[in-house]
Amino acid sequence: MVKKDSYQPSTRVAQKRRRARREIIDSAQTILAQSGHDGVTLGSVAGQLGMTKQSLYHYFPSKEALDQALVTALLDAEIESLLKALNGRRASKKVLGTLIQGFYSHYSGNLDAFRTIYCRSQLYSTVDTKLDELTLRDEIHPRTRRLFDALEDRLSGPDAGKAKRRRARQLAFSAWTSALGLMTMLSVASANNDPIAQSEKALLKVLSDVFDAAAAGL
Repeated sequence: MVKKDSYQPSTRVAQKRRRARREIIDSAQTILAQSGHDGVTLGSVAGQLGMTKQSLYHYFPSKEALDQALVTALLDAEIESLLKALNGRRASKKVLGTLIQGFYSHYSGNLDAFRTIYCRSQLYSTVDTKLDELTLRDEIHPRTRRLFDALEDRLSGPDAGKAKRRRARQLAFSAWTSALGLMTMLSVASANNDPIAQSEKALLKVLSDVFDAAAAGL
């Protein structure tokens, strides 16, 4: 029989590894905010943490592996931010307006985080920089599903039938993609130093009003 205590060292090692990975990802996010995606390299992250690149390879065997972990962490931050905004609104009204405003607020001060998640295929076209099928299936989709499950529940209510719940989810997805589209336009405008002619505040209000009105008709 194996003694129970014999499992403790491996548990400590696993916890230490998780902490180290978390510190590495946190460092990558800091560099991303300061220097953009191109500034996030194995060398820059290792240098900020006082590590060697060889030590970093123990946790992330390649730049692509670090990029994928960074995307997951950034998406976690987005989902938590949006759920917090939704949970702060008691009534079922203006759920989609809250989503749109929350999405904008989360990314407006850090467009590089937005680009890293949503513009990868446009900005970084090589195969190695694209998210692989396993990452999409096991890391990305469960996180976005969590958000849309919450939106569906808030919009449709506990006693809604399948048709209403499906319509609510479609409406939630449409609102989210509209917020993503607006942020993409703002990202392009910022990259080209060519501000959009319309007021961002006014555009957000229009989008919010349109989708909140649509949700009221469910």
